Amino acid sequence: MESTESKATLKTRLGQLKQHHDDLDQFFQQIERDVDSVYRNYKGEAIACDVIAALCLLSISAYRICVSKLGDMAKLQFAQEALEFAYGPIKDALIQLTFSHPNLASAQRNLSAVSLRLMTVANIIGNWSLPSYWGRVFVNLQTGHWKTAFTRNPAVEITQTQSDLRRQRSESLEAMERQINQMEKELGIPPTLYACQVI
Repeated sequence: MESTESKATLKTRLGQLKQHHDDLDQFFQQIERDVDSVYRNYKGEAIACDVIAALCLLSISAYRICVSKLGDMAKLQFAQEALEFAYGPIKDALIQLTFSHPNLASAQRNLSAVSLRLMTVANIIGNWSLPSYWGRVFVNLQTGHWKTAFTRNPAVEITQTQSDLRRQRSESLEAMERQINQMEKELGIPPTLYACQVI
């Protein structure tokens, strides 16, 4: 009986992990769309760099969740809810920028809440090492150098950011997919075949 309950529990966790995988995939794609939108629509505004930087911080947190091997589904759910919470002020800033007369000061105030909110995510998943590119950006952001978080050619850096986001999404989801396949192996069911579509 205990073995059956254990298998049932594992199946439940597998279903939840697959759902988290799909949710995080959609979240990464949203970040990629937002980066593209900010660059296309606001590249003449200094605040565009701030929005891009905030989205990069968010993607780092999403990446950490994917590779953290969180076994506790409640903790993983909380981490994802924290991501959505951190995304709130970024979304509000994007809305401010879409007005015919953008309120740049209000958008900047919204972004100032991002770092503190992301601490919620960091506290949940611990201090994971960052890829060197994101590490460099992250250090600049943490020291308050929002406008210089990227090098002096924003067009080149944003293109690089878009490429890195796609790579990061692929690596993150693959890490989670390995966990899913391992659980499927333990359950003796055929592995789910994923095709990570890097747009």
